[in-house]
Parts: sequence; structure tokens; C-alpha cells
Amino acid sequence: MIIRASKIKRLYIEPSPSICIPCKGSKYLCGRSYCPLLLKFNKNLSDRNKHLLVIEGTSPPSIFVGRYNYPKVRIGPLLPNKFGSTELYDIPEFWLTLRIEDILNFRYELIRSYNSIKVDEAKDPRNWIINLQDMLLSSKGVDIHVKLKKNPTKLNLIDDVIPPMGPSAPFENFDILSFHSSDRSLEKVYYDYDLNASEAIIKLYNNGMYVSRISKVLSAGMLGLKKYRKFVPTRWSITAVDDTISKHLIAKLKFYPTIDKIRVFKKNIHLNNFIIIMFPEKWSYEWIEAWYPNTTWNIQGKDVSIESDYESYVGRKDYAKLGGCYYSVRLAVSEYLLNEKRQAKVLAIREILPGFVTSIGVWFVRESVRNILKENYKEFENSLEALNYVFENLNISKDELILKSKILKDELQQNKINMYY
Repeated sequence: MIIRASKIKRLYIEPSPSICIPCKGSKYLCGRSYCPLLLKFNKNLSDRNKHLLVIEGTSPPSIFVGRYNYPKVRIGPLLPNKFGSTELYDIPEFWLTLRIEDILNFRYELIRSYNSIKVDEAKDPRNWIINLQDMLLSSKGVDIHVKLKKNPTKLNLIDDVIPPMGPSAPFENFDILSFHSSDRSLEKVYYDYDLNASEAIIKLYNNGMYVSRISKVLSAGMLGLKKYRKFVPTRWSITAVDDTISKHLIAKLKFYPTIDKIRVFKKNIHLNNFIIIMFPEKWSYEWIEAWYPNTTWNIQGKDVSIESDYESYVGRKDYAKLGGCYYSVRLAVSEYLLNEKRQAKVLAIREILPGFVTSIGVWFVRESVRNILKENYKEFENSLEALNYVFENLNISKDELILKSKILKDELQQNKINMYY
């Protein structure tokens, strides 16, 4: 029987801000098995690495763990087809002062070679996995020779959580050509089989290790009790580290008094307008994203689309619908408050302005907010003055923002009640 195309029921939804912003290419809420927006962005990307069967180069060091077909995942080293100093290629903490084009250029040089393995094999790793883990212990870039089974794919990896990466291909084998001294603090937690993963993450963070590196070793199954160690998809490990550390910091800052006055921070970075408001009240937190037309997740929209996520003093049990950015910003603001030995009610707002049409990972919001919180802020005695200043420095409509924000509603309602006293 021939079924006419006109008779086939459409099982997918066309891209729109209402589904694309909560999804960000990861949940496939449109019903497809791929993200049409990310596919569109990928069409014009460089294919300079597509004819390689042997790669020799210096890994930052870094690996990638995929999430498809979980609990059987793809894992392998990330490296460019060249030797040299490549450490910068995988330290997002240093990228904020760079042009986005430059970040994309060196990230797309990183080829993702992989083999498939079950996640629970991390507790009894094969020799090639041990080599990967030894590579991640290194304090410097590691030279590697990789023989691929076939040419790399034409598509680079673009994701809302993970930094961009180059094309991928399965490897036949790989050899590590050079070893350097190991990071001692990392080596200690790696060989501590009685230390659970959360405690290991906090220990490494307290020792000054970059959160980007902590997420890599968590992903590689190098942390936690021996019998529970697993490989963690890179996407999940980034959010898990941000979440774990920020929860730890929030628990500590709750013992401190509140700030004395309202603080407002603002800055525009790479077509993103950030405003952070801290109120002199007990800890709570809200993250708001406003995506303008002609931006990554609102590419064909005609109106600004605003989404928000909130947690009270007691925290939250469900996963934030805005995903990794929520936890990355929460880490940045909790770091700031703990350093100040204060707590506050925090409203963080991000306006994504027309022309920002790439997805570069949650590192961007984490490092942007960290950077903003190092700069001077404006102080206000009352919330009406503070909010008037905020609304003057935002492009979105005041009414639309209030409609989406729990903290703004509470502040304005509180001011109305105070008028009767």
C-alpha cells in the first residue's frame, strides 16, 4: 500500500521559542531525534579535519564522554592534529577575554576519538581507560598518537552545556607519547577509594582546582567509592559539579548575616546583557533568561521570550528547566557571597541580544557572572529605587519581566504592603 505524504501524521513540532528555550537542543521537545537549529548552525562550519585517519597532537589534556545509548557511552581523548601548548584549549576559566570566533577556531581543532564502553566499567577499568585517566592526572598537555577506524564526521559538536568541539571518529588504538608529573591533589582523591564523589569534588575545589577540570575527572570515572565509580557523560558532569559545589557553598553562607543594602551589578558581554540584584534578605535565588529574536533559541521568533527558574531558602529537589546555566550562575553568586561572608536574596537576569546565534556552553554564563561580581556595584536603600535602575538598564518590558519573576513580584508586593504602615 502506498501512503501519500499528505496523509502521514506529523509527529514533530516546528522550532519555536516556547519549546527551544527549555530544550536548548538537548531534550528534543520538538519530537525529532536531532536539533534542527544546531544542524543549521553546523552547515557552515569548517571541515578541515575530515580526511584524517591518523591524529598526532597534544591533548590539553581532555576527554569527551557522550550520553547517547547510556549506559553504554562513547569515551576517548580530545586532541588537535598538532603538537604544542594546547592547555588553553580546555580551560574555559581563561576564555572570557577572547573573541568568540577565536574560541570556536581552537575548539573545532579538537577531534573527538572514541570507543564504546559501559559506564560501570569505571570501577574495574581496561588498560586503555587507565591510560586516559593517567593522561588526565597530568599537570600539562600530553602528546598522543591516535589511529582512527574511519575519517572524522563532517559535523562539529555544538551544545548549550558543553564547549564546542570538532568532528568525531572511532579509534582503532591510541598511544600516549609523553607523560608529565601528576597533579598531587588530584592524584590523592583518584587513589582514595573510600572518598565519595561529592566529597572529592569539594576537596578538589577547596584545593583551587578549576571547576572545568573537576568535571573532566568526574566524567572519566576517577572520583568516588571504588565500587560505585562510573563514567559520567560530559554534559552531565559539568552540571553535577556546578550543582554540588554551589550547594556546599550555600549551606555555609547561610550561617552569615545578610548584606546591609541592595546591590546591583551590570555588564554587557558578547551581546549578552547581565544584571545581578542582591537584596538584604535570607538566601533565595532566581535565574531569568530573555531571548530576543535572531538569537540561538529564538532564531525565527518575532517577540522576546522570557523564562525563569527559582529556589527558596530550602533549595529545590527537581532539575531546573533552564538547565546548566541555572547551576553555573548559582555557583558564581554563591562564591561571591561566601567570600563576602554574607547571604542575600539573588535575582540574576540575562538578556541575549539579537545577533548572538551560537551555543558555546555554560562556562560563558559562569565566567561572565564571576567577572561581573568582581567589579563595582551600585547600592540602594530601598527596592523601588533599585528596580527603577534595573528597568532603565534592561531592554525588555518591565511588565513582562515582573510577570515571569517571583522575586520581583514579592518585592513589589512587599512595598505595597509597607505603604499601609
